[in-house]
Amino acid sequence: MKASNSSRELSVRCGKATDGAGKLRALCKEEARRLAETLSFPPHQAAMSVAFWTTDEPSDLICVGNFTKGEGGAVTYGLDFSQTTLWHFCFFEHAEAALPCCG
Repeated sequence: MKASNSSRELSVRCGKATDGAGKLRALCKEEARRLAETLSFPPHQAAMSVAFWTTDEPSDLICVGNFTKGEGGAVTYGLDFSQTTLWHFCFFEHAEAALPCCG
């Protein structure tokens, strides 16, 4: 995982655009789990979004991770793959539902 925190926006780079949807999903899930263990929130902030990008250039958006800090300090997350820019990921994820995706 390569994590970047430029311009106050945290992002993660993992996988390649040529990787299959299942592999990218697993990589993002693993990186999100690791990030949740080490993520620190600024004071008075209980939620943040993190973009997950491919490592190759030009980078493609794989998903967006939504991280939340609970009252006890535990961090939970969900991964939103609906915003991906990877056409093959979109195709396999939404083929049955025929959902519009990826412009």
